[in-house]
Amino acid sequence: MLETNKKRKPKPLKGIDAEMARMKRLPRGSFKAKPGATDPRKCKVKITAYLDADVIEYFKARAEQPDAAPYQTQINNELRKIMEKGAADVGSMERDILNDKKFLKALKKKLETV
Repeated sequence: MLETNKKRKPKPLKGIDAEMARMKRLPRGSFKAKPGATDPRKCKVKITAYLDADVIEYFKARAEQPDAAPYQTQINNELRKIMEKGAADVGSMERDILNDKKFLKALKKKLETV
C-alpha cells in the first residue's frame, strides 16, 4: 500500500541554484544612493530629451574625429560650460548693482515713497 501523506526530502541544490538559494534578497530600492551621498558631478542620470537633428549631427560629427569624446559627453561639457558661466555672470551682476551709486540712490528714493 502507498503512503501519499509521506513528505519527500527536496533534492539538494547544486551549482548556481545553490548560490542563488544562499543569497539574501535585497529590499526594493536598497541599491540607490541616499540623497547627498554622491557628488552630482560624478553621477550620471538617464533622461529623454528632444534635440534638433542638426544639433545631434553636429556633435556626432565632432565625436567621429580622432581622439574625440563621445557626442553625449561633448553635449554634457557644453551644457556645463553654460551653467558655470551663468553662475559667474549672476555674481558679477550682483556686484555691479551693489557698486552702482546712481542705482542705489534711485532705489533708496523709491523705497522712501513706499
